Amino acid sequence: MEKLVLAFHYVWYGTPFGPAGEWRAWPGGDGGRYNPDLVFGGQRMVDSPNYPLDGPYDSLDPTVIRRQFCELSQAAVDGSIVSWWGINDYSDRVLDALVEEAAGVDYRITLYYETPMVESRKGEDTEAQCILKDMKYILGKHAQKDTWLKVDGKPVIVIYVVDTYPLAVWQEVKDGLKGEGFDPFFLGDTFNLEALSVMDGLHTYNPVRRLISGEDLAATYCSVAEGVHKEGKLFAATVIPGFDDRKIRTPGTLLAREDGGCYNKTWLAALASDPDWVLITSWNEWHEGSEIEPSREYGTEYLWLTRQWVRAFKAEREKRT
Repeated sequence: MEKLVLAFHYVWYGTPFGPAGEWRAWPGGDGGRYNPDLVFGGQRMVDSPNYPLDGPYDSLDPTVIRRQFCELSQAAVDGSIVSWWGINDYSDRVLDALVEEAAGVDYRITLYYETPMVESRKGEDTEAQCILKDMKYILGKHAQKDTWLKVDGKPVIVIYVVDTYPLAVWQEVKDGLKGEGFDPFFLGDTFNLEALSVMDGLHTYNPVRRLISGEDLAATYCSVAEGVHKEGKLFAATVIPGFDDRKIRTPGTLLAREDGGCYNKTWLAALASDPDWVLITSWNEWHEGSEIEPSREYGTEYLWLTRQWVRAFKAEREKRT
C-alpha cells in the first residue's frame, strides 16, 4: 500500500471580493461575532487566533486554490481530505473546483463526510437514506476520476465521528452503495475496533484531549494500529501543530505549539505506530488554530517542518519494506 500524507482541508471561506460575494466563515458563528470589514494594524477582524499570510481568502477563488496546491506541494503533502457539508453547499462547489484543479498537479482529493450536518438535512429520510443519497451523489460525480483518492481501486470516503450512528447505519449505507455499483473504501473517525466490521480503516480527527490529559499518544496509536493491522485494514495516525479554539468556544482549549515542539511530538507518536497514512489536522482550520497553512505569526515554518517529517515517514517505511 502506498504511504500517504493527507491534510484536512476546509473550504467554507468566502469574501465579498471573491466568488462567494460575501464574507463566509471569517466573521465566525452566532450571526458573525467579528467584522472583517474592520481593519486594525493592517489586519481584518476575523474569527481566528492566527492570521493568514495571504489575508482572509475565498476558498473558491482559482488563484487561492493554485496557491494552496503550490504550498501543499512544498510541504510534500499528497492529498486533501475536504470538509464537505452537503449537496449544493458552498463546500460542494469548492470540492468540484479542487478536483478539477488537482488533475494538473498530481494531487489527490477525497472528502470528509461531516456527520453533524445529517440531522439538519435529512428531512423525512432516515439517517442511512440521507447519507446514502449524499454518497451516491459524490461517488457518481468523482469516483472514476484519476484525482480522487483510491485504495486498490476503491474510492475513499473519510467519515467524521463514525460513532454518531450505530454501525448498522453505516452497513446499510455501504450495502446500498454496492447495490448501486459503487465499492467505496470507508476510513472512519473512531478507535472502536468493532467498527472494522464496516470500516476499511480507522483514524482520529483530533488527538488534542488525549495530549492535554497526558495520555501516551504513541502507546495509544500503537495499540490501535496493532488491532487494525490484525484485521488487514488501514490505520492512519493524526498529527497536529497545536490548537486554540478560545475565540469560538468558552472557555475553549489551548494546546501550545511550543515553537514546533507539539508538532514534532505528534509526528514521533504517529511514526512509532508504523501507520499506513499520516493525517494532518489541519491544513487550514483557522478557527481552531490548528493550521499549517502560512500565517503572519509563523510564516512558512510549518510547510518546511511538514516536508521534513514526510520525508522521514516515507524513508522509514521504505526501510521496513
